[in-house]
Amino acid sequence: MKEMEKLQIFKRVYDYSKWLLNHTNKFPKSHRFSVAVKLENTVLEIIELITQANMRHKKIGLLITADEKLLYLKIMTRLSYDMKFLNLTSYEYSAQELVTIGKMLGAWIKQQRSIA
Repeated sequence: MKEMEKLQIFKRVYDYSKWLLNHTNKFPKSHRFSVAVKLENTVLEIIELITQANMRHKKIGLLITADEKLLYLKIMTRLSYDMKFLNLTSYEYSAQELVTIGKMLGAWIKQQRSIA
């Protein structure tokens, strides 16, 4: 994967995290310290993993962990929609962004496996 493409995935996750952090502030107070914190921590962990992978020679383990975290983020986002913490428009945006990030991450993982 080219350096610019890696930068694109970082930018995409970074922009998504800003969007998500703005939305978790609006979660009901009773769930702000459970579901919201899980979402926030997970997206921040993905940023950390992508940053670390970009700086390391052996990236595959970090990328696979980021992919696992991304799946968890998708599940927690779905739960947030089902619990009505996110409206339909927000959920659709989130789902679309997470699919796009997943495709970018999947391409990076595939590229790393081909050179391993």
